[in-house]
Amino acid sequence: MSNSNVKLIFQILILFLAFSTKAQDSTYTAKVDRQTFWDNLPKPLNWTNDYENIFSDDEEAKLNQIIADFEKETTVEIAIVTIDTFKVSREKINDLSLHIARTWGVGKKEKSNGILIAISKGYRQLRIQNGDGITLVLSDDETAKIIRNQIIPYFKKEEYFEGTQAGLFEIIKLLKVRLK
Repeated sequence: MSNSNVKLIFQILILFLAFSTKAQDSTYTAKVDRQTFWDNLPKPLNWTNDYENIFSDDEEAKLNQIIADFEKETTVEIAIVTIDTFKVSREKINDLSLHIARTWGVGKKEKSNGILIAISKGYRQLRIQNGDGITLVLSDDETAKIIRNQIIPYFKKEEYFEGTQAGLFEIIKLLKVRLK
């Protein structure tokens, strides 16, 4: 083997090690950042907390108003959160949405009447977490149907506000009838 071949192999090895170390560092950093987010959830700013920036300020205001009006009428609390992929791994999105619902205390404690709509555009995932009081009047199957029929068709067209609003309206419509 010539001297130049040895140098070339050595350079390739160094590059490989450098990239490998960088990949390990970024994986470690992501895990640390995600754990930090989990352990130190930010306080909710309003009914809608858009950490992925998929809604305009006007759209957020509209969602907040719809939820606030419904909460005044029924005491049911609905929170919407969008979750950036930097804050959670794909496998933990459901766990994080439940953790957020519990930590933020969505719903009246004595009634367990909260709903959290968690959206991850980056992972193309959506989860609706119903409090125990809500599951008595709105089943998980019905919630899945709302996701499938009202929300997903809009999300496929990247119309996130429209899909979220359509799902929200369907949830409200069903709960207004059933909570009377």
